Amino acid sequence: MKTDKEMLISVIYNDTSRDDEIDDAVMDLSKFDDDEVIQILMKVANDASFDHMIRASAGESLADIWLRRSIINYTQLGTLTEIALKEALAMIKSNRTDWYTTFSELFPMKVK
Repeated sequence: MKTDKEMLISVIYNDTSRDDEIDDAVMDLSKFDDDEVIQILMKVANDASFDHMIRASAGESLADIWLRRSIINYTQLGTLTEIALKEALAMIKSNRTDWYTTFSELFPMKVK
């Protein structure tokens, strides 16, 4: 029997899943914070084959995990692109201005 996490991951990579189902799965993965989930969310966030909305949700889920854990990985954040980065930074800026300031100093070209 698959765990909740495994079921969510299988929805993301199932060719028959609708975009809204994938988006829900990406958002629900934010409840987990292990390295496997973070890596999957990073891949989804930067994979242009996923819908814009899904990539945005992946960025938001990553920020949610970092905020909940009170630990941020600036390198991972810095590799996010486009809407995923925008969504992650919006959450971080509103919850941890110190993290946002540090990111702005480390990656000045990524903050607009």
